[in-house]
Amino acid sequence: MTQPGMPQPGMPQPGPSVRPTGPTALLIAGVVGAGFSWIAQSTAENFGWPTPPVPPLTAVVVAVLALASWLAARWMHRAVQVRHQVVEPARAIALLLAGKAALLGGTMLAAGYAVVALRHLPEMDAALPRERVLSAAAAAVLSVALAFAGRALERACQVPGPPDEESGDAPGVDDGGAAGPG
Repeated sequence: MTQPGMPQPGMPQPGPSVRPTGPTALLIAGVVGAGFSWIAQSTAENFGWPTPPVPPLTAVVVAVLALASWLAARWMHRAVQVRHQVVEPARAIALLLAGKAALLGGTMLAAGYAVVALRHLPEMDAALPRERVLSAAAAAVLSVALAFAGRALERACQVPGPPDEESGDAPGVDDGGAAGPG
């Protein structure tokens, strides 16, 4: 007789319940961001409304979010992957969700702002379209940085596997940059 909660012989062992964000989800996020941006701009043009410029504060906010995500990823990587510390479960889940949100949100924003920049690129001779292109391009680049920081945070939340029996090191642990002998 086995005890409740103990793995039973012949039963598959439970794996991780949360998987890294896949390329399909990122593609869908990019298409949704680009599509929403395109539809919003087309609707404004069809009604004769002017397209509002992208405020420079947008790029600042995205940059702050990217920096916060990167710092959280760095802290989490050191705690989990390097020092092998146990992180409070609620904090780990919150950081994992923040990483996923930054990755998907950054992808959506990058695609949306890229559409804004590309739609106004032919009109760069005038001051207002040039401002739209530059502001949207800056926001798009910083949104890509937010997505990369989100991916780093998501990966930093992965718990390393059991120690490697040959070397005694856990997989993924940095060995000081040594690539091998020679």
